[in-house]
Amino acid sequence: MDCLKNAGSGAETLLDYCSGALEPARAVELERHIENCPQCFRAVEAQREVWEALGRWKAPVVSADFNARLYARIALENEAPAWRRWLRRLAQPAVPYALWKPAAFAAACAVIAVGFLAQMPADRHAPAPQTRMETDHVDIEQVANALEELDLLMPATPSTPASANPM
Repeated sequence: MDCLKNAGSGAETLLDYCSGALEPARAVELERHIENCPQCFRAVEAQREVWEALGRWKAPVVSADFNARLYARIALENEAPAWRRWLRRLAQPAVPYALWKPAAFAAACAVIAVGFLAQMPADRHAPAPQTRMETDHVDIEQVANALEELDLLMPATPSTPASANPM
C-alpha cells in the first residue's frame, strides 16, 4: 500500500475509507498501513473527527409555512413599480463593494508620488535663462574707460619697465 501522502488519489482514498465506501480488501490494506504510518494515522483520525461532528450536527427546523412566505415575498418584489426596483438595485449592488479601500490605496500612492517629487534634485544640466542684451546703443567712451581701468589693474610685467607704459 502506498502512503496516502504519496498517492495521487490519497485524499479520495481517505474520504472513501472514513465514509465506509472503500471496498473491504482495500480497507484492510489501508488499516495495516495506518498501523505503521503515524502521518496517515493522524490524517485518518482527523477525518473521523470531521465525520463524527457532521453526524452530531442537527439542521435547524424550518417552519411549515417557510416556502409560502418566501414565494409571497418574491412576488411582492416583482409587483413593485419598475422605478422602485431600479432604485433598490442601484442602492444595493449585486456585489458588495467598499469604496474606501481603493480610495485609501489611491491616497497612499499619491503621498508616495509627492514624496518622490519633493526629494528629486533640481536639474543641474538645465541651461540658464538667457537675458536679452541691448545691442542698439553702445557708448564708445564707456568701453574705452573700461579698457583703461583694466590696464591699470593689470600688473606690469618684469620684462617691460614701468616707465615704458604710455600712461
